[in-house]
Amino acid sequence: MKKKVCLQGPILSLSGYGQDCRRMFRALKSREDLFDIYVRPSSFGMSSWLSEDSEERREIDALVNKTQQYLQQNGQFDIGIQVGIPTEWKRFAPLMIGVTAGVEVNKAPASFLLSCNSEVDKVITPSEFSAKILKETTYSANDTNGNPVKLRLTTPIEAIGFATPNDASFSSLELKLNYDFNFLCVGQTCPRKNVEFTINSFYKTFQNHEVGLVLKITKANNSINDREFCFEVLKNFKDKFPEAKCKIYLLHGNLSDKEMRGLYNHPKLKAIINLSHGEGFGIPMFDAVCCGMPVICHDFGGQTDFLYAPDSKGKRKPHYAKVDFDIKQIAQADIMPGILEADSFWAYPRELSVRQVMLEVYKDFGRFSGQARRLQRHVSSEFSEKKIYDKIVSVVSNRCAPIEPKDFSGISFCIPTNGKRPEKTKLLIESIRRQKGKSFEIILCGDVENFKHEKDVILIDQKEAAHSRKVALLRNKAAEMARFGVIAWCDDDILLDSCWMANTLEHSKKNGWNVLGNVMLNPDGTRQWDRATLNPHVLVDYDDRSNNNMYQSSGFFLARRKVWKD
Repeated sequence: MKKKVCLQGPILSLSGYGQDCRRMFRALKSREDLFDIYVRPSSFGMSSWLSEDSEERREIDALVNKTQQYLQQNGQFDIGIQVGIPTEWKRFAPLMIGVTAGVEVNKAPASFLLSCNSEVDKVITPSEFSAKILKETTYSANDTNGNPVKLRLTTPIEAIGFATPNDASFSSLELKLNYDFNFLCVGQTCPRKNVEFTINSFYKTFQNHEVGLVLKITKANNSINDREFCFEVLKNFKDKFPEAKCKIYLLHGNLSDKEMRGLYNHPKLKAIINLSHGEGFGIPMFDAVCCGMPVICHDFGGQTDFLYAPDSKGKRKPHYAKVDFDIKQIAQADIMPGILEADSFWAYPRELSVRQVMLEVYKDFGRFSGQARRLQRHVSSEFSEKKIYDKIVSVVSNRCAPIEPKDFSGISFCIPTNGKRPEKTKLLIESIRRQKGKSFEIILCGDVENFKHEKDVILIDQKEAAHSRKVALLRNKAAEMARFGVIAWCDDDILLDSCWMANTLEHSKKNGWNVLGNVMLNPDGTRQWDRATLNPHVLVDYDDRSNNNMYQSSGFFLARRKVWKD
């Protein structure tokens, strides 16, 4: 039976939270077999609302009407999803999920933690940066009895980024630009976005160059008054640099998603600049990356989730033009009680570094363009709509997100042993050696005295731990020596079936996994306690996933090395 899910937030707002709300809507739409969707729109600040006539807009409007009628009949929801600032959240369903950009500073307000803990059961944030800040922020307080307590986030939180669009088409824009090389800046003229610093740095760098800066900015919305305000900001800078060769342009008003992609793909717009003090995710930068546009920014904020990619050796490296910065306390004028507190810190880009990096991108654009194309390919895979929407659906539905099949180069068998059953352990070693299809290594850890003559077996002497029954320590010591991407932990008295490797490889071709259990049988063919419940202690079917009291035997299991390291 479908779950009735109500999505509440600024779904029609031209804002970051509006885009986040539409992202949640699209994820729910991807599994209409699971969800009966309802929508309650809200505003966000003074931002404008979507006005375009599109299929998605018509769908949203129809669901808004459906929701109003359902509420008039005192209808109830199974799941509530609220998108916005945590202090705005209120419970209205048995299961509540809060979706927030979090914070752009080094510390979350206490009010955010209180709302996350009391008003919702799960939190979704778009970046590891925001999730980390929410998880690590603590406050000292006293309970009602005067006892000291720590206020911290207790609600489960998941970092799920935005998705690259399946439809990458764009609308070409006719921009009257004087020069062939232009930078792009997208954002609000609020203190956090640091737009005036960006303009000033641009003028100082390129006043003697034929270079342009296109500013797709607003103060709050797409009104005429807002446009005049932005125009005045640019005019003031122009007056300060009357002899400058470089040009600045104001691009104001609503652009559709396709038109925004037209900006990022414009042949005369070469790189996007973002010198904000902090980002919860950085949607304009992400959208630019999806179009293969180079990015100039620092790495304090959520943008680091998508601006790094593996090099040819698999090492995670920055694929953007990195600006140096300092972490300093926010200015008094930028304090927003309940959101940006006085004791918060954020990034201040260094002007000299900004100017050097902009010049470097201008003079050596080919290098940064190639870097951006490599990043684009990485992001299109790691942030695909399917992956992102599946993750969101898994949080909303309490289902595990599907994992894509992934090959591996070999297996490290990590075997803790107390040395008391050498004959059985040697049989295990022989059963491993008979496996075909992948490279492997055998690591014995514990009391290894009886195995000194075993060829091609790595021995780790941990006799004291072995006889103190510190099995977890032995497993970890063995795993530290592992050189393959998959670790197989196994007791020292089991045997691998002759077809074990072949069956594992066949399963892994069709099924993704990070941790993999195996059927374990006793010598007489009866089941070992390989999949059971704790209370009552009974065996369960291998396909049974209905009981949260279930456990998998640790006598033999596989895990990706990354799982163990993390």
